[in-house]
Amino acid sequence: MNELTWIALALLPVAAASGWWLARRYPDPGQRRHDRSLSKNYFRGLNYLLNEEPDKAIEVFLRLADVNRDTVETHLALGNLFRRRGEVDKAIHFHRHIMTRSQLSEQHRTQALLELGEDYMRAGLLDRAEKLFSELAREGRFSETAVRSLLAIYQQEKDWPGAIVQARTLERVTGESTAALSAQFHCELAEQARRAGDRDTVRSHLASARSYRSDCARAHLIEARLAFDEKRWAEAIEADRAACEQDPDLVALVLERLIDAHAELDRSEELVDFLQRMEQRSTTAAPLLGLARLEAERAPEVAIELLLEGLQKRPSVRGLRYLLDLMHRHGQRLDAIDPDLLTRLMDRLMDGQPRFRCVDCGFSGQTWHWQCPSCRGWESTRPVIGVLGE
Repeated sequence: MNELTWIALALLPVAAASGWWLARRYPDPGQRRHDRSLSKNYFRGLNYLLNEEPDKAIEVFLRLADVNRDTVETHLALGNLFRRRGEVDKAIHFHRHIMTRSQLSEQHRTQALLELGEDYMRAGLLDRAEKLFSELAREGRFSETAVRSLLAIYQQEKDWPGAIVQARTLERVTGESTAALSAQFHCELAEQARRAGDRDTVRSHLASARSYRSDCARAHLIEARLAFDEKRWAEAIEADRAACEQDPDLVALVLERLIDAHAELDRSEELVDFLQRMEQRSTTAAPLLGLARLEAERAPEVAIELLLEGLQKRPSVRGLRYLLDLMHRHGQRLDAIDPDLLTRLMDRLMDGQPRFRCVDCGFSGQTWHWQCPSCRGWESTRPVIGVLGE
């Protein structure tokens, strides 16, 4: 049973009860005829929904003269339903129609505005959504919802100054900390300034990022990149190592830069000590690969043994590739690799990988379905092809 059917069934008792209540409330025969007509139209619309004819249902509901406190929730629910189904134009139609009714309460009108803003966001009409949410935020109506929506819009538009303002506003409205968000926004602005060659602005935004979050690892990485580009090798090393101390997995991002900067200062032995420490803390194979690369320059056999031992503990496709390349370049026999290592590596690589995928909607899994569970298409399931497929 699809979503339209569920909501139609849920609204049937609502329509019936509201018709009974209106008949009791208005004993006047003319009013009762009006109420019966209203109830009849509602049942017609619900019937169209049950028969999966949403366009006809929309026509009926929009022709209803009254959108008031007794019926507005139904209209709002239907508009939300169409938005969830991806039929944003219909959702916009519904919510704009609600807002034109003069007898709505201020709360319902505000709720319709919020829903219309969500419609615009889903449709990619960010300028319209921003205008609606800004108006609501200024007026203090549903401030938290409006501010969160504005924050999402500014992030999507990469308007980082605007995002910073909304993050501060959200913290003021809700009391929840947005320091980590603000630090990231300043890092984005620092990256923009670095690409533009504006070093003073880079440093200003990095200082702002640290004022929000003193342990901002990303700020260290940007600082290291700036120093590296200016050939300030020692400062680049210090900043990159500070970032890795906070998050050892970042070694995977900065390994090349660390190797190059230490080589420039002839401090490779110092890097060996650092990578050995990071290998104990990082969940990645990057420190191991760095150690093997440094060792391969002076003792390839030692580097190969180091990789063989390390890959036994932490299998990695990238590590295996480097091991094979290193053995080939230095004349080592490939049968020296433990077959159990290769088996474990292949098992890890295949673990969780889907075998079959629907060519229509992309639904994937380990089981062949003649009818796709997602899009309901028939004979659309095919084996996954490629290095991880059949």
